[in-house]
Amino acid sequence: MSLQSDKAIGVIGVGMLGTGIIERFIELDTKVNVYGRDKAKLTYLQDKGAKIFGDARTVAEQSDLIITCVTNFESLKEILFHNDGVMKCSNNKLIIADCTTVNSDQSLYCSNLVRERNGFTFLSNPVMGGPNDARKGDLISLVSGNEDSFKEIRHVLEKISKHVFYVGQSNGVSNSIKLALNLNIAIITLALSEGLILAKHSGIDPNLYLQILNLTKLKTGISEKKGQMMIRNDYSPSFFLKNMLKDIDLMMDASQNLRLFLPMTSLSQQLFRAANNNEDRKNKDYSVIYQFMEELNSK
Repeated sequence: MSLQSDKAIGVIGVGMLGTGIIERFIELDTKVNVYGRDKAKLTYLQDKGAKIFGDARTVAEQSDLIITCVTNFESLKEILFHNDGVMKCSNNKLIIADCTTVNSDQSLYCSNLVRERNGFTFLSNPVMGGPNDARKGDLISLVSGNEDSFKEIRHVLEKISKHVFYVGQSNGVSNSIKLALNLNIAIITLALSEGLILAKHSGIDPNLYLQILNLTKLKTGISEKKGQMMIRNDYSPSFFLKNMLKDIDLMMDASQNLRLFLPMTSLSQQLFRAANNNEDRKNKDYSVIYQFMEELNSK
């Protein structure tokens, strides 16, 4: 198989990240086959130039490479193994690069089942970055699995990534790195929230506090990109609160399997879970945790 053939790249999943990846390929005049459940998104992407299919199997029939980017492990198993799933296609050679945030055991489970089909390869390929990073080709790809397959698709990953890391032959290793990195997102966002709250309740303009913070070595990408939005109560999502909680749950499952004590992550889980109990917050940006923390301090 050669990815230089006339077949397009397939993308399964049209959430925020999947849509950003598809838009990047379209911008680069790369043929892209798409399957997803959001009809409005599919219409939008079709108008942009994507070819839309009715199920995952037919996308796989017409593609040499499938990038999967779905919500969770259950969704991933469904699009891979259920009726009209990827594994039901008659394609003789196929590489699946999975960007879904799952834990290492879940990724390994999928890899083992895919490996049973001769000619098929499953790469664990979580990414760091959001939909805007995908559109600009600024993702960071973390890849583990078969090295030959990785080498074959590296040039495709470089279209959507500013850095591509191959971290080993064992599927799931890259997923462990992804969860360890996302742990920082949760804890840094809580620290930023508490700093803003302490400053505000001390009579300090939170805008001034944020300006000073972002001039110090304590600044982060989160303080620079999300800080002003948090102060304005603008929680337009780049990553849903409910998905942040899902990832923290995966982190805690991993820590328990490894018999690790992660007290900050455990407390983060409690806070994000409590915030997620409000239906209005679930589909807002994860930085809405600041609003929740403000409410706790206003009672």
